[in-house]
Amino acid sequence: MPKVSIYVPDALYDEVRRRSIPLSTVAQRAFEDAVRADRNHAWIAAARERVSRTSQVIDSAAVLDDVRDEFGA
Repeated sequence: MPKVSIYVPDALYDEVRRRSIPLSTVAQRAFEDAVRADRNHAWIAAARERVSRTSQVIDSAAVLDDVRDEFGA
């Protein structure tokens, strides 16, 4: 696993250390979240560019209401 350097303000570093927050774990999760968010944004952008496969307008709120009624939610 490669090592990377991350620069944080001194006051933030002091607070993190004082609270015994694991920097590496938090950074890895933040990187994973950022990559996941970027993938989601890219997928959404691609989905919005796709040509619609139907000209029929679907009232999704009504469909959800029907499902809730049917399943008693």
